Amino acid sequence: MWPHFDRLDQCGIDVDEVEGTFHIGAFKDGEIVSTGTFLIQKNEKFEQEKQYRLRAMATFPKVRGEGFGQRVIDFAINELKNRNEEILWCDARKLALGFYEKMGFTIIGDYYDVPKIGPHKLMFYNII
Repeated sequence: MWPHFDRLDQCGIDVDEVEGTFHIGAFKDGEIVSTGTFLIQKNEKFEQEKQYRLRAMATFPKVRGEGFGQRVIDFAINELKNRNEEILWCDARKLALGFYEKMGFTIIGDYYDVPKIGPHKLMFYNII
C-alpha cells in the first residue's frame, strides 16, 4: 500500500511495538485494504498535553473512495476519545490532503518534503 516500498518486510516502522501504539486495519472480502498506526507522540506546535500521532496510513488504490480509510480514522478517533486524548496529528501527503480535510483535520503551515515520499503538510484533528 506504500508505493515507495516493494516488499512487505519494508513496511514496519520504529514505533510499531512501543507502549501505547495501536494499529487499525479495514478489510474487504477477507483482505486488508486500509491501515493506520496511532502512537503517543508530542509535537511542539500543539499546546495539548495528550497527543497522538497518525503514521503509516495507507489504502490500496483499487478501493480508494469506498470508505475504508474513513473507517480506520473514525475507529481511531473513537478509541482516542475513550482514552481521553485531546488531539490527533499527522504528516499528510499532498495527495491525501483532501481526504484528511473531509475527515475534519485542519492544515497548519506550508509544504515540507519527506525524503523518498514527497511533499507533506502538518494536519491535526481536535478530539475533545
